[in-house]
Amino acid sequence: MEWGNFENIIWILIVPIFIAASFYIYRWKISAREKFADKELIEKLFPLKSGKKFWTSVVLLSLGLLFSVIALMDPLYGEENVKIKREGIDIVYALDLSNSMYSEDVAPNRLEKAKKLILESTQRLAGDRIGLMVFALDAYSISPLTHDYNSIQAYINIASPELITHQGTNFSAIIKRAIEVFDDAPTTSKLLVILSDGEDNENSLKEAIQLAKENEINIITIGIGTQTGAPIPYQSEFFNGFKTDSQGNVVISKLNESSLQALAESVGGFYIYADQNQKTIDQLHSHINNLQKSISDEDFRQSKKHVFQWFLAIAILFIFIDTLTSEHKLFNNKK
Repeated sequence: MEWGNFENIIWILIVPIFIAASFYIYRWKISAREKFADKELIEKLFPLKSGKKFWTSVVLLSLGLLFSVIALMDPLYGEENVKIKREGIDIVYALDLSNSMYSEDVAPNRLEKAKKLILESTQRLAGDRIGLMVFALDAYSISPLTHDYNSIQAYINIASPELITHQGTNFSAIIKRAIEVFDDAPTTSKLLVILSDGEDNENSLKEAIQLAKENEINIITIGIGTQTGAPIPYQSEFFNGFKTDSQGNVVISKLNESSLQALAESVGGFYIYADQNQKTIDQLHSHINNLQKSISDEDFRQSKKHVFQWFLAIAILFIFIDTLTSEHKLFNNKK
């Protein structure tokens, strides 16, 4: 047996209080009868049940109170299938896994900041289906649209640029992959959230904008990094330092806000600069909440049965029996 509102057990104290009060009143009535001169008058003013009938009534009412308290505690027993209607939108997070996301112009680096933003965002969702993509030169679907937020969070934790062989940033590849992910989605709002430093190495922005418009995908882009930029850490078996160009100069990766703004605003979306995490998440979910929601899925889940009504019925039965016996005694007295 489990309990839905176990804290209501405090009301069990009413039972001993009731019994003590009943005992006190009974003793007081006996004392009053002994002191009163007119026995007939006292019988009318303070009618007194026999001891057996009185305590039978107390027991019945005490049991009624006890089972009422048990009903208040919401006992749960067994299992039943509960139909769940989920209302929300479909959201796909696209995480940039290009090497430039290792840059440390934001702490601890761009990639870890982007991961944390996605994790904090998913913790605010309820009813929405979410999916996860990663991208660099190519884009890959890590998880289809699902209500299993825990699996998405697990995938995010292990995501790293080492998972993608061909490096770079290709925005058109993101949109093409997102179209595939959203393809099986019902008629609900579709939102693509891209977290990136915005460096477009493939000059793919124009094609990405055209694809997004044709497929009516809502887009929010979140810029990770700074315009001052930072070197790109590079490690190998023989080298530990920063990425350099063909002339040996250290490459400075900078946040490209203009490409991220252009991609989002081309379809009526929004660009958000990832400054403080809380502020960024607040802005993101302000836009999410403005999108039209619909019933995205119906499901059944096992849930404990609420059986409080049985205990309430027993409580009412005890009170009814006490009332019935009292009424019977009253009618007998009238006769």
